[in-house]
Amino acid sequence: MYKKKLRGMYISKKVLKHHFDPCKAPRDAYLLCKLQWGETGTPWIHWVKNERYHAEVYFLEKIFKMRRSYNYVNCSITWYLSWSPCADCCRKILNFLKKNSNVNIDIYVARLYYIEDEKIRQGLQNLVSLAEVTIAVMETEDYTFCLKNFIQGGADDDSWTVGFQSEITKNRLKLKDVFEDLPFIES
Repeated sequence: MYKKKLRGMYISKKVLKHHFDPCKAPRDAYLLCKLQWGETGTPWIHWVKNERYHAEVYFLEKIFKMRRSYNYVNCSITWYLSWSPCADCCRKILNFLKKNSNVNIDIYVARLYYIEDEKIRQGLQNLVSLAEVTIAVMETEDYTFCLKNFIQGGADDDSWTVGFQSEITKNRLKLKDVFEDLPFIES
């Protein structure tokens, strides 16, 4: 029997190109992750697709617990999301970080999920107000990193991002508008 793959180490080039294209609006959300324990730990990569859970929640509640280090070493998580987190995911990420003070998360998004919704804006603001979180729009070099690190055997096709820059710029300006009134936090 065929079973849909919802998570793993590598993603197909076709899925990456379709779901992370900021000019498109696919229904599914994907999360690509690089997780590293301590300064010298070997980075671990993984991807998750939303199905019964939102991808962020699935990662925090299932994957992170499975990969957890119990010696309380600092943990750096970098997420590349096809959509920015919804209000509920923002709340769950915030609660997770309050319980796991040794974790920091850098979030890069391909596109913004209902960014005009006040609850989502507030959720993103609450996340960014923590020193442990950064949120930014994916830039061309982030797409290149994902292509080289989340595709088995890597890939060198930089041409797939041609035409992304205008959407990247629009999304960056929208996200800047969300965070405009927040106080500056030194990290």
